[in-house]
Amino acid sequence: MISNGIDLIKIDRFNTLIDNNKFMNDNFNTNEINYINNNIQTLAGLFCAKEALLKALKKGINNYSLKDIEIIHDSNKAPSFIFHNELDYLNAYNISLSISHDGDYAVAIASFIK
Repeated sequence: MISNGIDLIKIDRFNTLIDNNKFMNDNFNTNEINYINNNIQTLAGLFCAKEALLKALKKGINNYSLKDIEIIHDSNKAPSFIFHNELDYLNAYNISLSISHDGDYAVAIASFIK
């Protein structure tokens, strides 16, 4: 069975959150915060990707720590997931991730075979 999750976020929703250390540290690890580098589009895209994954897992945002879902980028800047703690078992799956931005919105889709 293929499981997909998609999320769409209005980027300006993060205008005040990008400077909120508690929000940033509660939802992103140090590598992600460094990658975001105060870029609101990047912040919205990464948050959107985490929500898309949770939708693919059929889990709500309050079921897991978003810090346990880490988004990394390869040399071509293609995103992928690394999972930590209780989500570590997901590292055995080949989960694809796509993130895009256009105008006022960011969108992400996560897919994997269960």
